[in-house]
Amino acid sequence: MQLHVRMSQDELDCARQLASALGMTLSDAVRVLVQLPVATVKQGIGSVVLVDRETAVGIRRELRRWGHHYNQAVHALNAIAYYLRLNEMDSDDVLEELEKANRKLATMDAGVDALRSEIAAISTHPRAFL
Repeated sequence: MQLHVRMSQDELDCARQLASALGMTLSDAVRVLVQLPVATVKQGIGSVVLVDRETAVGIRRELRRWGHHYNQAVHALNAIAYYLRLNEMDSDDVLEELEKANRKLATMDAGVDALRSEIAAISTHPRAFL
């Protein structure tokens, strides 16, 4: 499908400069711009970040990994509490299970820090991604 738009030479030059600055084709830049939320356009574009599907899938995958590690850590802590209530765990067992939970949480923390850095970098430099 095609869209034909009338614009002045100055507007066309501006659109081409925007596309070039973003490393996009003019068509891709227009596609990104028409996806902006109405409220953003009404208020004037300050800083907008559009995330492509591939990046969104990567973020979802990373969050799912964190959830798995968090779940495993909580499961280990619940097991400790259960066996302590039954008086079936000695201090060595408790320390071992706490170390397992700590390893799971440490694994999750590394991913959290990495994603936190990436999101901070994206949010401080408004860009549009396809």
